[in-house]
Amino acid sequence: MAINKKSLTDQVYSMLKEKILNRDVDLGEQLNTREIAEEHGISLMPVRDALRRLANEDLVENRPRVGFFVKNFSEAEVNDILEVRKMHEIYCLDNYFEEIDRGVISDLKDKFENGHKKYFTSYDSKLHKEIVLASHNNYLIDSYLKMINHYTMLFSYLNYKRSETSRQEHIDLIDCILKGDKAKAEKILYRHLDRVKIAEDASIKNRA
Repeated sequence: MAINKKSLTDQVYSMLKEKILNRDVDLGEQLNTREIAEEHGISLMPVRDALRRLANEDLVENRPRVGFFVKNFSEAEVNDILEVRKMHEIYCLDNYFEEIDRGVISDLKDKFENGHKKYFTSYDSKLHKEIVLASHNNYLIDSYLKMINHYTMLFSYLNYKRSETSRQEHIDLIDCILKGDKAKAEKILYRHLDRVKIAEDASIKNRA
């Protein structure tokens, strides 16, 4: 029998974080502490501790005397985050192009071509992370992963209407990397990230 060594707080934290990042709960949605505790047959304390930890990661907002809410984003916040994301990825593609793991992205190409749509966001995230990981710069990588990755997953613009276009953009980017065509890869990545911004701006306006 497998023994779960995680504390209750750790388990609730992991469960809620997965729901948030998978968009199983809406941006801005309230997370009812009592309902979560009752649903899982546990006390309020580990739920509150888990939500406070998520608030420290800026995935959840703690509004005094009101409750906890999934982080929502203003248009300005989204634009700032996407700008920083672009700075990281374009810089790494330009300076560490030869260091990108061709084996990993070749495997990702197969997943983009043949994988199930429901895993699309995970393939997308892994490809962009591989570009940054090529730097082998721990400070740069930590900055990207901590400040960017959760946010880009949260306001992922990838949906079934957009996924086919984005899928082809990723395949084209991978092909350029595998062929060693850095100049074309940079153009594709730059254009792709610009389209992310346009799509997310439209998504924000629709939510307003």
